[in-house]
Amino acid sequence: MNIKALGAIQERKGSRTMNGSSDFCKVTLHGDFYLEGGVRTSSQMPAPHFHDMYEIYYLISGERNYSIGNRSYNVSPGDLLFIPSCEIHRATNTSAPFHERIVIHFNKSFLGEDAVWLDDERCPFVTGTHLITLPVRVRKRVEELLSLMVIEYYTKDQGFETTLKAALLELLVLSVRRNKGAMGRKIEQAQIEYAMRSCQKISEIISYMNDNYEKPLTLESLARQCYISPCYLSRLFKRTTGCSFIKYLTEIRIKTAQRLLRETEWKVGVIAEKTGFGDLAHFGKMFKKITRCTPLQYRNLSRHSSHCYAGFDFAGKAAAERAFAGMRQEESR
Repeated sequence: MNIKALGAIQERKGSRTMNGSSDFCKVTLHGDFYLEGGVRTSSQMPAPHFHDMYEIYYLISGERNYSIGNRSYNVSPGDLLFIPSCEIHRATNTSAPFHERIVIHFNKSFLGEDAVWLDDERCPFVTGTHLITLPVRVRKRVEELLSLMVIEYYTKDQGFETTLKAALLELLVLSVRRNKGAMGRKIEQAQIEYAMRSCQKISEIISYMNDNYEKPLTLESLARQCYISPCYLSRLFKRTTGCSFIKYLTEIRIKTAQRLLRETEWKVGVIAEKTGFGDLAHFGKMFKKITRCTPLQYRNLSRHSSHCYAGFDFAGKAAAERAFAGMRQEESR
């Protein structure tokens, strides 16, 4: 039977009662399983409501707007809605005058031991994934299952409850699988967005470090400016740049010191101060660790690379030039 022919089946509504305030009401559905199907005029529900049963809503044609909890959805043909037990919801009008849908309500007791699927961590009822849009291949199978459920529910032939349960379970399993894939894509997208935000944040921090290296920068002070913890910033910085915050800052300062030694006549103590080193001895130690020579040796070598000079056992001009090239390479890293 084609699902489009559901309107030909006489709709038998289960007994329901409504009570509550004008803001929202509780709907009581009797029995463990309740199904509605067919074409309807696109009227608006008088008020938001809730019920004790789980609800699965499938739109065949037309268009509906749905509010579930504090979220709103535009529902199109091929969309499945999952409304957990006791979740306040309401359907509202769109420009489409008619719509065709199937609504399934059921209790855990209807599924018996197989109700564990309702507690699966990927189940839409658990994850709060109210709407799943089905691809054509899956949509075809879902409509076959729903058609079978409509026939079994209204004809009530021998074993109809077993068939209904089997079809509902397959529908739930399909939904869990689709939701798992959708959540995986959301997680992957979230990871990409997180990585992009992290890189942007570290890029801004590095820019700030390059502009303010002469100041007494600390991991703690930058973390406060970014409203994050120092431990988190330390991990984020190392994961993004491949080295620690203090090592990166030291290299910025030493590279600046190298430039000032080449381009100015400032004393080493002045350069140390202008590059953020408060202690001259510490500046000399870090400079030699990174460049493999003292600040004065670097200045002399950068200006007189064609000569041999004290402090290096170079064998003439070629050796001096090779050493200077190596230092410049270190500087550019």
